[in-house]
Amino acid sequence: MTAAALTSPAEFNPDLLDRMTGVKGSVADIDAKCHTLLLAIAPVFAAAFEKATGVEIDARPVEVRQGRRRELLSELKRDMAYCEASIAGWSEEIAGLCGTKLVIGLVECLLGGSDPNRLTVAARPLSAIELDMSLVVFEQLNDSLRGLVSADPKAKASVAKPQLELPDEADDPIPDFHAAALTLDVGFGAVVAPLTLILPQAILLKSRVSAPALGKKANPNAEDWTERLSDRVSQSQISLQAAVALAPLPLGEISRLQPGDLIAFADNGDIEVTLSANGKPLYTCALGRAGTRYMVKVERQAGPDENWKTDFA
Repeated sequence: MTAAALTSPAEFNPDLLDRMTGVKGSVADIDAKCHTLLLAIAPVFAAAFEKATGVEIDARPVEVRQGRRRELLSELKRDMAYCEASIAGWSEEIAGLCGTKLVIGLVECLLGGSDPNRLTVAARPLSAIELDMSLVVFEQLNDSLRGLVSADPKAKASVAKPQLELPDEADDPIPDFHAAALTLDVGFGAVVAPLTLILPQAILLKSRVSAPALGKKANPNAEDWTERLSDRVSQSQISLQAAVALAPLPLGEISRLQPGDLIAFADNGDIEVTLSANGKPLYTCALGRAGTRYMVKVERQAGPDENWKTDFA
């Protein structure tokens, strides 16, 4: 054996080294662990969610993907809310992603504006109120996970503030470890949206899943999230728009309008103004003036819908 061979470090296959040090498992082992966990967490999460919100959902295991954490995050669809979580004594590096359709539909129903079975929801980025509401999804998901994997039933499970954007790789404080993405399809009335957990493979290899009994006792705090959401809506700052009807003009005249041209109001006498927000007419007002500022005086509701606050989530 040459001196060079004796002094050079042994060359290990990085993948083999990760397997030997327990930070990565075989595809078959991780897949089996994840499917066991998905089958266990689906009914636990559905029961916990109904107790917390009073809303019945259906959670079904869908798929498991394996890879580096950042790779798995990049593969997930857009229009997802992202949340980091931890379970004391188990893992500080849990990530959750929830399809925005679930949160949008949930907000609509908790505000009393929609029948879950008649919802038509398109995926889009969440509003500030909806993003706040997504916290209930991540809290119940993380609490359900704790009951299945933690040896200490009183271990603290915490979630960070949900985000609309994934952290940039350069700013991500969590290492790019070998991970697994476990996805449930959550059905809520007519809406179905994905809910994904991303967990370290090293933790999964050491964990044993034990499903707790599902209690059916009524939760006295079932309306808590409805009240919190209604308060959040009532305290929100909303931009208002005031619209005044103008006298009709032929299309030809409109196309020839120039700066300085005058157009009359449609009303004679008192000018009627429609006060709107988020494209929703709220009140009919009278146009007036106080000093140097024009003002409007609320006179009556613009339409028969008394539940207009549901449109501001």
